[in-house]
Amino acid sequence: MSKKILLVEDSRTEALRTQLILERAGYQITLAANGKEGLFKAAMEKPDVILLDTLMPQMGGFETVGRLKLDPQTHNIPVLILAAEDERANMPSGDAIAAVMRKPFDPTRLLNKLDEITKGNGGDLHAELLRAQHQVEEAKKSRTDFLANMSHELRTPLHEIMGMTDLLLGTELTSEQQGFINTTRASSNALLSLIGDVIEFSEIEVGQLGLEEKEFDLAEPIERAIEIAMPYATDKGLDLSTRIAAQIPKRVVGDANRVRQVLTNLVTNAIKFTERGGVVLSVNSEQSAVNSDTDTVHSSLLTVRFAVRDTGIGIPADRREIIFEPFQQVDSSATRRFGGMGMGLALAKQLVTLMGGKIWADSQPGQGSTFHFTAQFKRATVEPRPAAAASAGKAAQNLEILLAEDSPTNQLIAVANLKKAGHAVTVANNGRIAVQLFEERGRRGARSFFDLILMDVAMPEMDGLEATKAIREKEKALGGHTPIIAMTAFTTKEYRDKCAAAGMDAYISKPVRIDELTKTFEPFLSRESETPTVAPVALQDALEIVGGDVDLLKSAVALSLREVTGQFEELKQALAQQNPKAVEASAHRLKGIMGNLGATAARDIAQRLETMGEQGNLAGGPAAAQELDGAIARVIAFFSDPDWEKRARASQGGADG
Repeated sequence: MSKKILLVEDSRTEALRTQLILERAGYQITLAANGKEGLFKAAMEKPDVILLDTLMPQMGGFETVGRLKLDPQTHNIPVLILAAEDERANMPSGDAIAAVMRKPFDPTRLLNKLDEITKGNGGDLHAELLRAQHQVEEAKKSRTDFLANMSHELRTPLHEIMGMTDLLLGTELTSEQQGFINTTRASSNALLSLIGDVIEFSEIEVGQLGLEEKEFDLAEPIERAIEIAMPYATDKGLDLSTRIAAQIPKRVVGDANRVRQVLTNLVTNAIKFTERGGVVLSVNSEQSAVNSDTDTVHSSLLTVRFAVRDTGIGIPADRREIIFEPFQQVDSSATRRFGGMGMGLALAKQLVTLMGGKIWADSQPGQGSTFHFTAQFKRATVEPRPAAAASAGKAAQNLEILLAEDSPTNQLIAVANLKKAGHAVTVANNGRIAVQLFEERGRRGARSFFDLILMDVAMPEMDGLEATKAIREKEKALGGHTPIIAMTAFTTKEYRDKCAAAGMDAYISKPVRIDELTKTFEPFLSRESETPTVAPVALQDALEIVGGDVDLLKSAVALSLREVTGQFEELKQALAQQNPKAVEASAHRLKGIMGNLGATAARDIAQRLETMGEQGNLAGGPAAAQELDGAIARVIAFFSDPDWEKRARASQGGADG
C-alpha cells in the first residue's frame, strides 16, 4: 500500500512540482495551502509523513510544527521541513522535526530522505522508490538536454538578427529607417530577456542552476543594473537614482551576475509600471547571520538588503503574493496595459532564495510600490591592491584576438564589432585551425601570443571544448596562459561547467554585445600578465652547449630529467628542515641541470634559492621553491613534446639527419 504524504505549501508552483515528483514515486499526496489547513488535514487523514514549508500566510511552518506535536492525534507523525538557508536560524529545537531540507531541493535527495523516514514500512516501497529515482534522473536528463538544445536553437538566429541590427545602426539611415531598426532592436532585446528568464527558471526548478562564489565590488552589479535601465527611464522622463549606505563593505564574495540580474529585473519592472516621478534603488546592511547550532554570529557573513521604490500604479493586496509566481502579473486580464509574461519576478524569487535571502513587496494601489530583497554574502578577506594606471591603459589598448567561429554570419558580426573597438582579429573556422594558429604564434616567442581567444563551443572538426583543452596542453610546453572566453548559444549550467572544466576562463552567451564582451575582457587584462617574457627553454642555447649535436642533447635531456626530480625533493626537504647549507647545495645542482638544458627561467629561480642558502636567509624559500616547481614542470612539458627535436634538427639545417 502506498504511503500518504501531506504537503503543506503555499506556492502553487512548488506544490505542483513536489506533487508530481512524489506521485511518480508512488506516494498518495494531499495538499494544504497553509499551516491552519495543514493542521486540519493532518488530524483528519493521519498521513505517514508531513512535508512542511516554513514561510506561509496565516500560520507559518514553525508554529505549525509546535501545534502538531501538542495534538495527541498528530504528535507521532514525522515532519520534514523544507526551509531556505536563512530560515534555519529560526528552527525550533527538540525532536519535533524528523528532517530538514534546503529549498530549492533536489528531487533525488527528497526521495532518499523520505525513504529513510519511512524505511521499515515494507521493502516494496523501497523498490518503488529506487525505480522512481531512476525515472526522475532520466526525466531530469531529458529536460536538461531539451533546455540546452532549445537555448541553442533560439539564441543562434536571434544572435544573427541582433548582430546585423547593430551593424545596420552603424550605417547612414533615414529617420524612418532608424525608427524601424530601433523597434527591431527593442523587440529582439525583449525576446532575448524572455528566453533567458524561461530557461533559467526551468534550470532552477530541476536543480541545474548554481551560484558562483567570487570576490567582487558590490557597486559593480548595482551600477550595471542602473546603466541597463537608464535608457528606459530616460525615454519615460523618470528619475532613476541610488542610495547606498556608508557601512556597506566595498568588496564581498558571492555571485555578482545574479545580484545584477535581480536588480535589473526589479528596476526595469518598476520603470515599466511607473508613468511619472521616479525609481530609487537603496542598499543597506542587516545583522550578520546566526549559526543555528551555536547561536553565534558569523562575522564573515553579511546580509545586504536591497529596496527598489517607485511612484507607479501600485499593487492590490490580493496580488502581492501571487505576482512572485510564474506567468502572473498585477493585471492578469486580457485587456491589460503592460506587456510581459510574468516570469521576471518568479525568477527573481528563485535567485534570491539561492542567495540565502527572501523577497517581498510593500504597496498601495495608486501610491507606488517598494520591492525588498535580502541576499547573503561572505565578507572579502583582503582588500585588493589599487589598480595601477598602466592596467587601465592595458584594458583599453588594441588587442590581438583569435576568433574561433564557424558561422560566416557570426564571423562578420564579431569581426566588425571588434575592429570598430580597435582590436586586431584573426579568424579560425574551427577549433583545429584555432589550435594551429595558437601554436604557430607561440613558436615565435612569448611576446607573439594572442592577447585573447574568443572560442565558439559548437564547431565542426574540433569543437571549442576540445580546442581549449589542446591549447592548455600546448601551454605546458610553450609557457604562459592566454585567456579563453567561450561564446555559445548553449546557456545551461551543464555547458558552463563543461567550459570551465575544459580550461576556459570566462563565458558569454550569444547574442554577444560588444559592451558585454569588453566587460568580460577587463578582469583578464587589468591583472598582471601571466605570460612569461621568455619561453621555458631557449633551444638554441641548449644546442650551443652540446655543440649543435641534437642526439647528444637528447641524451642530456633524458639524464637530466631523471635526475631533476630527486634533486628537487632534496631541496624541499632542506627547506622543511631550515637547513641553509643543504638548500644552497641542492639549488646549485638544479641551477646546473636547468642551465645545461637552456631552461633560463628555471635556472634563474634556482640561482635565487642558492643565494638564499648562501646568505642563511630562507624566508622566501618556500615561495621560490613553488615557483621553481612550476618552471621545471614547463621544462619537462617542453621536452615531452616530440616537436622540439624536429625544430632542433631543422635549425641545424638537417645535419643531424
